[in-house]
Amino acid sequence: LSYAVFSFVVRKFKIQYLGEFCASLVIGGLAILTVKLGWTQNANSIIIGGVMPLVPGIPLTNAARDLVSGNLISGPTRGIEAILTAVAIGSAIVIIMRFS
Repeated sequence: LSYAVFSFVVRKFKIQYLGEFCASLVIGGLAILTVKLGWTQNANSIIIGGVMPLVPGIPLTNAARDLVSGNLISGPTRGIEAILTAVAIGSAIVIIMRFS
C-alpha cells in the first residue's frame, strides 16, 4: 500500500520527497492502527520493516564514494539528496508517532 501511495504521489506531483513523506505517513498510520486494533503488540518493528525499502542506502554510499574519489560536485549533491530523503521519511514517522 505504501509503495502504491509513493508511486501515485510521484507520478502526480513529480516530487520524490513528497512521495516518500506520504508513503512513510501511510506506513506509520497503518502500524499504529494495527496496534490500536490489537492485531500486533509493537508498532516499531512494523515501521522499521516498512520504511526499509525507502531508506537511501545506495545513494548515500555513492555519495561517499564520489567524495573519496575527488568528485567535489556530485558527492555532496548526492549526499544532500540522500539526507533530504531520510529527513522526509523520519519527519513523517515523527508526526505519526507524535499525534497517535
